[in-house]
Amino acid sequence: MTRTRIILAATAALLTIGLSACDEDGATSSGRFLGGSSPEPQTHSEATGNTPSAEVPPSAETTSITEADPAPESRLCEVGDLAVTVEYVDAAAGTVHHALRFTNSGTSTCEIQGFAGVSYVGGDDGHQIGRPAERQGDKGAAITLRPGGQAWAPLAAPRTENYDPATCRPEEARGLRIYPPQEYDSMFVPLSGTACANPDLPGEQLKVQTLQQGSPS
Repeated sequence: MTRTRIILAATAALLTIGLSACDEDGATSSGRFLGGSSPEPQTHSEATGNTPSAEVPPSAETTSITEADPAPESRLCEVGDLAVTVEYVDAAAGTVHHALRFTNSGTSTCEIQGFAGVSYVGGDDGHQIGRPAERQGDKGAAITLRPGGQAWAPLAAPRTENYDPATCRPEEARGLRIYPPQEYDSMFVPLSGTACANPDLPGEQLKVQTLQQGSPS
């Protein structure tokens, strides 16, 4: 009996020890799985949306300012630009009427305005005979002469027979000395005739009007 109790007691002790061991292992395993803090998974941050880029400054607005082409400087027609002729028109009441015509014979445009200077010349030396032409009328507007362009002026020449010879002092003329308006150089146009040499002639032996565009009709 005593021996049986000892055996039972020993068996119970063994069973108790085994259950304890089981319980410890279970707790340990359970603790590792349930109670332990597992490391949080690493979070990878992905940028969403567009990556901000450097701000592009608005393009500078360029205001295009177009300057008008400056008008070409006008220049006066000079002797070298011109050809001149004196053309008979008609005769009436003791006066011969001519057309004094200027043509731009150059290669560039020029302007002409106002009155031509006109006088008779004679002799081998080309001296002036009598007074120069009287200017009649207004100066007129500037005339643009392109190459080949023309301007003209009426030129009246009273006959020398209108005057007493003693007063007129007639002299053979070889032609006309002509100054383009506002020019100091002159041109010569042959025109035979008789002129009054008296500078104090009571009247005019030449009369010129302002230049006009084109040619006489």
